[in-house]
Amino acid sequence: MKKLLVLSIGTLLGGMLAAQSSIPDGGFEYWNTTTWKDPQFYTSSNDQNVPRGIAVNVSQTAGWHGTYGVQMTTISTPGGPQAGFMINGNPTNSGIAGGIPYNQKPTGVRFYYKYSPVSGDTAAVLVIFKKATIPIDSFLVILPVAQTNYTLYTYIPSVPLITAPDTVVFGAVSSLAAITSGGGNPGSVFVIDSVNFTGVSSQPANMNGDFENWNSDTLLTPPGWYISYPNVTFTTDAAVGTHALEIATVNNALQGGPEQGQASTGYYPNNCHSNCNEMGGQPYTPTSSKKDTLYFDYKYSPMPNDTASISLTFIKNGVGIYYAGNNYSTTVLSYATMSIPFDLTSVSPAPDTIIVNITSSQHNHDTTNAQYAPYVGSILKVDNMYLGSQRATLGVNNLSVSAGIKVYPNPAKNQITVDLTNISGSLETITMYDMSGRILSSNNYSGGIKNALETIDVSGFSSGIYLIEATTSNGRFYQKVSKE
Repeated sequence: MKKLLVLSIGTLLGGMLAAQSSIPDGGFEYWNTTTWKDPQFYTSSNDQNVPRGIAVNVSQTAGWHGTYGVQMTTISTPGGPQAGFMINGNPTNSGIAGGIPYNQKPTGVRFYYKYSPVSGDTAAVLVIFKKATIPIDSFLVILPVAQTNYTLYTYIPSVPLITAPDTVVFGAVSSLAAITSGGGNPGSVFVIDSVNFTGVSSQPANMNGDFENWNSDTLLTPPGWYISYPNVTFTTDAAVGTHALEIATVNNALQGGPEQGQASTGYYPNNCHSNCNEMGGQPYTPTSSKKDTLYFDYKYSPMPNDTASISLTFIKNGVGIYYAGNNYSTTVLSYATMSIPFDLTSVSPAPDTIIVNITSSQHNHDTTNAQYAPYVGSILKVDNMYLGSQRATLGVNNLSVSAGIKVYPNPAKNQITVDLTNISGSLETITMYDMSGRILSSNNYSGGIKNALETIDVSGFSSGIYLIEATTSNGRFYQKVSKE
């Protein structure tokens, strides 16, 4: 299910911006809501896919025992085949972290499964036993044979487990090659149910081996952005408008430890091992001068010694050719306007794509998340992000004023009154722009006000011409005002 969370700043001006913008929804006013389900105590490929705009590929299906089994499907994505998987640990570059408590010595594992492989694909089941976080034994069950109906499979390792563990990790995947090498075949479907360890008196308390218990997850995503989950969301603490982007460094139970928050207009391919280029992004054509600037408002509440970063990557034919960015390490409690200028005059060939990357803690190219432990609690807020060139093309000067809306005094010194007594419908927002299209203020009226007379303080504005936009339940209305 997807829906728009808020539309209060969904104006004609915003629509023009979106049509021409290289920074999608830079005001972070529009948020899509996506919900999905995972087996309780497990993370799944859904948790990776959905924040990247990829379809859910782990879902409930009819079970062998009880109501539900788990269906995992390998799907095609722009980054390559994406296997469906679930695991009660956290896959990292150095192994599988986490797991669930268990102190018995099983002789093996048994489960019921169905499999519809494509072109020789293989599904797999993984079991890892740990003691004091160190793996002491493991086995991988590979399932290459198609089974249309639920079939019992029992695996007994040739060498029994010698030492009792304290933790066990269980996982399953629809295409082993998609996990290990980026291969696999879209369309392969693996279904599993009724997982039990053999030769023991009890099963792990959090195994959920019948997969009857599921948790619902909800993700809020600004259109055009890919985010980490669950440490990126919206905040009503906005510089302008109703919402801003909030990125935090959190202790992420899904990933087994501390994790920086990340938001980007691009993404890396599946199973990328630090040697591939970002994909996605927005089309970009350099200005005639080859120079431009990224503007944004931000707040930052870092933990000691932490550093946030905002950067731009420029792409040509899928390959990164230019980079610009800044790091931010000081506490900023009130919104500050910042800029990242860039000069492409010496870049040849010219880029065709631009990608924005935002992180709440410095990455440092570490392959683990342990580095972020001291930084849990850092919060970065970003709002009103745009390129100077995209605002210059808004054509605010060409917008026609609307009948019925009055603004006075005009010219004004300290205050103006927006008179909507002749406009039917309830008032939702009043937004003020300069003639370059930059939002200077935005007032929101919860529940709406009919026949409104609203006052706006303009004493701090420079002399010039400004655009007033009133959004009502019956449409949007524009008027220009002069500030002395």
